[in-house]
Amino acid sequence: MIPMKSKKPSAAHEAFRNDMIATLRKHQHLAADELLAVAAYFVGQLVALQDQRRMTPAMAMQVVASNIEAGNQHAMAEVAGAGGLPS
Repeated sequence: MIPMKSKKPSAAHEAFRNDMIATLRKHQHLAADELLAVAAYFVGQLVALQDQRRMTPAMAMQVVASNIEAGNQHAMAEVAGAGGLPS
């Protein structure tokens, strides 16, 4: 595994994330699996755009995997906090 540093999201990161959420809500008529597929395709395009002198494809995929895991944990904690999952 490639050593990675963790970084607290900045206000700009949060604003970007909130804009993406707003865009997803505009297209909530699409099925969840379709939204996931399109978002994954877009992430693949972002991976391809990385400067390979600074980030190898393996490093980019590790960033993606780590952040998918963090996002999933965050979402599950929110659901559990809202009483959506049994304790």
